[in-house]
Order: sequence, then structure tokens, then C-alpha cells
Amino acid sequence: MQKLMSQTLVTKSGNNLKAPLLFITMVYACWFTWQGPSSAIANFIEQISIAFTMLFGSIVAGGTALGGGAVAFPVMTKILDVEPATAKVFSLAIQSFGMTAASITIIFTGIKYYKNIALLALCGAIPGVLVSLAFVADLAPRLVTKSIFSIFLIIFAITLLKSHRYQHSLQRTAELVKRNQLIIILVGFCGGIVSGLIGSGADIAIFALLMLFLKRDLKPATATSVVIMAVVSIVGTLFNLLFLNAFTTTIQNYVLAAMPVVVIGAPLGAYLCAKAKEKHLLSTLICLIVLEVSFTCYELVLN
Repeated sequence: MQKLMSQTLVTKSGNNLKAPLLFITMVYACWFTWQGPSSAIANFIEQISIAFTMLFGSIVAGGTALGGGAVAFPVMTKILDVEPATAKVFSLAIQSFGMTAASITIIFTGIKYYKNIALLALCGAIPGVLVSLAFVADLAPRLVTKSIFSIFLIIFAITLLKSHRYQHSLQRTAELVKRNQLIIILVGFCGGIVSGLIGSGADIAIFALLMLFLKRDLKPATATSVVIMAVVSIVGTLFNLLFLNAFTTTIQNYVLAAMPVVVIGAPLGAYLCAKAKEKHLLSTLICLIVLEVSFTCYELVLN
């Protein structure tokens, strides 16, 4: 039975910080090498508002089931007057760095997550984000998509508050995975579609499945959602870069300015999530959902 559990709920003993620190060092080395130290610092100062936004956004990305785009997108479009298309591509790109740093921290420092569920979800989420970017994103109105996503978040928040009062299912995770493989892949695919439209979605979709349907624990579910969104963000960003030519000079400057911030903020978020009490995590998640829904309502009123 112990062997069965170890296949799905992954945790490592100890506190191995070598891998996260190595990744952060590599990012900083690439940052300085790509632009040169003086240009890198000058661009950082010029884009300080973007960097500051992503400081908070990366902590959210690493420590909750909502990606950094949930913070970055509304702030960039409504406060910093950045074009929505630019904000979406940037959000997906910067999550590739921040959530990867958080995922490395999760995997190598003993933070629990559901490995098999993450792998199954990615089997759906990766094709989903590619289909979305290639065929759906230009056809589906972004505001309609965000509205549907916000309605889902409201329903999810209400249900989560009610379900959290009761004990989680005692059924083993391995058994649940075996019985619900197709559902996990399908939910991952739908989440990938949404991620291609608004820069986030696969993480919250799998998190909702874990919490409401599979009755899993809050902290491992959060960590699992971070790992999934990291991979989805990398795949989506590479597709944007290599096939859609979506990276403008402006987006590149935004990414280079925020990159050194998010690789520290996101692991910090993952660490805080692992150490925080569940009731505090739940309260934070609900507050972020209210914030995201409020921004969507604001957009609807203006339009």
C-alpha cells in the first residue's frame, strides 16, 4: 500500500535547494548575457512597473492555483494600458520562467504533489493549448472567454467553501487516478484551451477537479496545478515564438525586465504555500478569485 501511494503522491525527504538555486543562477546569467549588464539594468528600470506587477504575480503563481496571469493581465491592461494581445502573450511567457522555478522548488525540496495526475493532465493540456493558439484564439472573443471563466471561478469558489467543511475522500489517490484517467485528460485539454485564450486555465481546471471531484488535499493540489501550468506555459510560449511570431520587441523587453523577479517570487510563493495553514491558503485563493472576477466585470461594464 505504501508503494502504491508513493507512485502518485510524490514527496522527497530533505530540503534540496541546489536545483532551484542553479536554475535561478542560470536565468540571471542568461539575462545579463542576452542584453549585457548595463542594458539589462536600464531595461529593468524602464519597465519597473511591469517588474513590480510580476513580483506579486509570481508569488501568486507559485503559491496558488491561479497563474501569474490572473494578476498580470488585469493590471497590465487596465492600469498600465498594455494591449490585451500583448498582455496575454507576455503572461504565458513570463509564467514559463516563474512557474518553472516554482516547479523545480516543488519537485526538489520535498513539497508534495500528485505526479501521476500531473502527467495525465498534461496529456490533455499540451494538445489543448496548441489547438487553442493555432485555431481557437483568433476566433473566440477574449472577453466572452474571460466571462465564462469568471463564472466558472465563482461557482468553483462557492463549491470549494462548502466542500472544505467536510473531510476529504479516504479513497487512495492511485485508485482514483486509475478510475478517472479519461476525465483527468479531458479536463486538462479544456484547461489547455482556456490557457491559450487568456494565458491561464489548465492550473485552475485541474485544481478544481482535484478538490471538488477527487477530494484531494489543498496543498498537494495547489502544487500539482503549478507544475502543470509551468509545462503548459513553456509549450505555449515556444509555439508563440516559433510558429506564430507573436513576440514583439515590447514583449521581449517586458519578459527580460520581469524574468529576474519571477524566478525568485514564484519559488517563494511555493514555499509559503507549503508552510501556510490551509485556511489561510483558502482565504487567499478566494480573495484572488474575487479580484479576477471584479476585473472581468469592470471590462464588461466598459464594453
